[in-house]
Amino acid sequence: MTSRDDQHLAAGLDAAMGVTPQVARRYLRATISLPDGRLIVGGQPGTSGATLLEHELRDRLAGQLGGITEAVLPYGRADVLTASAVFEVEPYRSWRHGVRQALAYSAQTGLPPAVALFGAVTEEGILNVFGKLVGRFGSSPVRVPVALWWWDRTRWEAVTGTGKCRAVARNLARARKPDPSGKGDSE
Repeated sequence: MTSRDDQHLAAGLDAAMGVTPQVARRYLRATISLPDGRLIVGGQPGTSGATLLEHELRDRLAGQLGGITEAVLPYGRADVLTASAVFEVEPYRSWRHGVRQALAYSAQTGLPPAVALFGAVTEEGILNVFGKLVGRFGSSPVRVPVALWWWDRTRWEAVTGTGKCRAVARNLARARKPDPSGKGDSE
């Protein structure tokens, strides 16, 4: 559905409901079909009236990847669901919590889990998270099968290796430009 279609549907819905177009857009739902044929319902990116940075970035990730937000699952709501992965969006400091949630949602959907992190981070910090997810650091050599994505202040980037870790850290460490949302990092 295009943004124009969304506006058209909201215009008809707002009149029928007696609410503003902004409120009506929140009732428009989208679906993703899982590999097993189940349809999962969620929101369209940008229709939640998000005020928190985490919610705005969740909407941007869903928009960038063609997914839905707040996907309704049997035991929770995944931040972002696409046809190929399930994402949890969290600030960097809460990455472990995000990994646990992504793994739980993956078990419910049959899709690969991913954690999408945002906020200031050192090169050492992002390398540490990546290393733990691929089993290179820490006491356990077990690989946690969770993809890592990072908000680089302009778009979401998949972090697929140590070189990408360093590149994301460099981008974040450059002269601090205001975040496009105007809200800054939430840390």
